[in-house]
Amino acid sequence: MLKQKQLLRREVLQRLKAAAAADPAQLRSARLRQKLAPLLAGDSRCVAIYAPLPHEVNLLPLLQEYPQHRYVFPLCLPEHKLRFHQVCKPGQEMIPGAMGILAPAAHTPAVEPQEIDLLIVPGVAFTRAGERLGYGGGYYDRYIPQCTRARIIALAFDEQLVDTLPTEPHDLRIPTIITTC
Repeated sequence: MLKQKQLLRREVLQRLKAAAAADPAQLRSARLRQKLAPLLAGDSRCVAIYAPLPHEVNLLPLLQEYPQHRYVFPLCLPEHKLRFHQVCKPGQEMIPGAMGILAPAAHTPAVEPQEIDLLIVPGVAFTRAGERLGYGGGYYDRYIPQCTRARIIALAFDEQLVDTLPTEPHDLRIPTIITTC
């Protein structure tokens, strides 16, 4: 099972990196953010997002597009755990963290999982049924059950959609996948 996941990860990441190189203006990310808009309209909420790798959906513009919300970002901890911290100015309040991904600086306020209203989950590949293949650390599979009131979603480029995924009992499904197609 692990070997299957590694091979699929490699294949999808190659497609994603090629597509990202062909979209320097990040128009695909903008289209996905537009599809996310109905979930962000209205009252202030606590929205958990992530700092993107170059091939991932860029969610950072949401801070300017929907400033009424409180945005929180993940910090990787020992034992494959996550803690989210509030960030208002990513350029000033985030530093390179685990795997080179930008993470909240230590001085930013931590947020309890029960405070999160909307949790946007990253991933490498997804099925339309909500199966998710992450990067292999299990961080989100451990964190999601703690988010008792959050709506859990993922945004995915076409290159990330697959018909089937090798799954194990600990792999959580994502109830809502927003795609470009």
